[in-house]
Amino acid sequence: MIMNRKLPLYGTALLSVVMSMSSCGDDKPQGPTEPDSIKRCVLLYAVASNNLYENLLSDKDEILEAARDMDLTGLSMMVYQVTRNDSARLLQLRRGRDGVCEFISVKSYDKDIYSTDPRRISAVIEDVRALTNANNYGLIFWSHGTGIDPSFSTHDTRSDCDEMVFSETRHSFYSFGSDNNPEKDKGYYDEIDIDELADAIPDGVFDFIWFDACYMSGIETAYELRDKCDTFVAYPTEVYTPGMPYNLTIPYILKETPDLKSAASEFFTYYSDHPSSSYRVATIAVMDMTKIEIVAEYCNRAYSGFSKAPSSSGLQTYSRGKFGPFYDFGQYTRRVMEMNPTDMTSEDFERLMDEFVIYKSATDYDFNGRPISADNYSGVSCFRFSESDSSEKAQYYHTLDWYKRVYPKVELE
Repeated sequence: MIMNRKLPLYGTALLSVVMSMSSCGDDKPQGPTEPDSIKRCVLLYAVASNNLYENLLSDKDEILEAARDMDLTGLSMMVYQVTRNDSARLLQLRRGRDGVCEFISVKSYDKDIYSTDPRRISAVIEDVRALTNANNYGLIFWSHGTGIDPSFSTHDTRSDCDEMVFSETRHSFYSFGSDNNPEKDKGYYDEIDIDELADAIPDGVFDFIWFDACYMSGIETAYELRDKCDTFVAYPTEVYTPGMPYNLTIPYILKETPDLKSAASEFFTYYSDHPSSSYRVATIAVMDMTKIEIVAEYCNRAYSGFSKAPSSSGLQTYSRGKFGPFYDFGQYTRRVMEMNPTDMTSEDFERLMDEFVIYKSATDYDFNGRPISADNYSGVSCFRFSESDSSEKAQYYHTLDWYKRVYPKVELE
């Protein structure tokens, strides 16, 4: 957060896991009165054991504000939260007999497992499904984020880590999350790499995933999650501290059939028309994940002659400081095609992108004050792959599904 939220500390769930091993809590879930009546459940998974805690409080208030005027029949909103000074808890939005909406704690979890550990994410998702038995589910990830930048997390439990030396080298502020317990972690923050996160989320459960976090609208991130949701919503750049204006978006998100394009539009308008000019910076994209494999097939063919990476000069960049750099996926792909000609056409690519990215918006300038070219804004970022890059980050990139799917086999020098 630059007062930037979800800017990676400056600034980014496995049904087969046995509940007794993974839930790590003694409290038994308290289910809703009529679990068979839930048509839609939305889980907000918030890792706020960092400098975002106050923002989580504000966002929960915004959800309550929106819920006050909503008909919640058949709808359920769950919030999993972890903070520095409280146990990790699963909360459920409920309306009391007096009509007032509030969040009720339905389960507590101990902190022996990080909230950025795949086991915890999987356990929470399974608990939510057991509690609600909903027909449809949506998932919002809330925290810091840096897309595919790796943290090389080991996810040792804290009881196994007491003798470890935590350092800035290991804590890279990378990927999604940033979970901290100051009493035990001695300044260490844990993040989850995007491939681990994808493994932690069961296939076919969520019809949408929305990252209210920085830098998560990348083609590599989306491709890792291709079997995890039908619609993917994220931001290619950072997002300011307020994050999503939940009072404006929840009426579109928490409904039997979510209207995610309208929710994204509300998010964008909140920033583009913000009373304070310093907050008028935002990017967002909504992706139809049923189309991503067609885009991947196109890129596999378009990149077939890949022999040299495009220069970064002139590429639209979505990064600031040491984070990234990420480049616009659409512009990057066109450059690759220009430098490594094939029989694929840019017109076909643009048509596919229009079918894949069903909503996108960006303000005129980014967080650096640099212009965002509307002609070169696809709403999706990418890593600039180079055959001569032998860094750890590049080697990690070779493990991602997107690299394996679209790039020719190029040996690193």
